[in-house]
Amino acid sequence: MNWGYISAFWTTVVMNCVQPVNWQACLPVQDWLFPAIGDYIRFKTEEPYASEKRALRAISRVDAR
Repeated sequence: MNWGYISAFWTTVVMNCVQPVNWQACLPVQDWLFPAIGDYIRFKTEEPYASEKRALRAISRVDAR
């Protein structure tokens, strides 16, 4: 993992969620953290636009029939 990502996460999320005014938005961690982790894993394991390419291939197969 790149330190830039950790630093950006720390300054953007952690430091803003420490402030009591933001607790209501930060508290449901399951709503924003778990999807973000899944997005990060997908970002690191798939090539760019992989899901779009799969969708276009599926459409091409359907049109070819």
